[in-house]
Amino acid sequence: MNVNKIRQTERLTGNGIALVVTQLFRLLFGGFLIGKDLYDFLDPESALTVLVIYVLIGILTTLFLLGKRYGVTGLIVLSVVLIIMQSIYIIAFFSQTTIDPSWHDPVANWWATVLNFLFPLLTLVFAIKVYRET
Repeated sequence: MNVNKIRQTERLTGNGIALVVTQLFRLLFGGFLIGKDLYDFLDPESALTVLVIYVLIGILTTLFLLGKRYGVTGLIVLSVVLIIMQSIYIIAFFSQTTIDPSWHDPVANWWATVLNFLFPLLTLVFAIKVYRET
């Protein structure tokens, strides 16, 4: 067996490792949100929506780990979309004259609201750095 023909495995850079760790924590947080929606809020439609979003995050992260550049591109696009959607949700929630009880209160769950901005923002920063490195 010729040693020169053995393909060297690619290693993740520091930004790539940070991106993967961010996604792992993000997936743990997504599982927590799904449980909250199902058992605390009794809202299976919201839980299904969260499940679809986090399955998509998992697929894109897996594609990134497999070396596919469109995995990183998908994470960038998804993070931008999620930041915009969360911003619109908060603006719409606070612009209501009478609060609709079916909406999840972002003030009561302020930590979840902060994490819903923090994780996509961290993903965006690290994914752009990884995209520039490749």
